[in-house]
Amino acid sequence: MKITNLTIQPNRSWEPISARNPLKATVKLASETATVETIIPDDMMEPLLRLVADIVSRAAVQNVADFALDVQALDVPQVTA
Repeated sequence: MKITNLTIQPNRSWEPISARNPLKATVKLASETATVETIIPDDMMEPLLRLVADIVSRAAVQNVADFALDVQALDVPQVTA
C-alpha cells in the first residue's frame, strides 16, 4: 500500500483552530485492489504535527538553497557602465 493523501485540517473549516475546533488528520492508503482511509487519533496529533513541521521546514530551506544555486548558475551577460 502507498500513502496517497495526508490531510490536516480543523474539524470545522469555517471556524478558527482552537481547543473546541482542533486539527484532525486523515490518511488515505491505496493498493491495486483497495483504498483505506484512517483518522489519526487525537493523542497522536501533536507528534504528527511536530514531524510535519520539521519536514516542511527542512524542505523549504532546501528549496531556497536549490533556487539560489540555480540563480547563481544563470549565464547572465555582464553589464558595463
